[in-house]
Amino acid sequence: ALEALAKADFDLLISDTVMPGMDGIALALKVTKERPGLAVMLMTGYAHERQRAHNIEALSHAVLAKPFTLEAIAAAAARALAAAPRAH
Repeated sequence: ALEALAKADFDLLISDTVMPGMDGIALALKVTKERPGLAVMLMTGYAHERQRAHNIEALSHAVLAKPFTLEAIAAAAARALAAAPRAH
């Protein structure tokens, strides 16, 4: 994700909270320092990670609990984009 973000401009970062290496919350913290206007949406299937993600609302514009429907992810993405400082 960091490599892709370095090469192109994106409006929305969607990440799982639990990943090998850098987790989604660490990724969101790093990316929003470099791109404060980027909308961030985190997703998780773990209750403790969901609470951890909600506790960083300053950088995450939406947190989505797994499992989710296509409609739910589309709505969460729309909320994240609308809440971001550079939202269109």
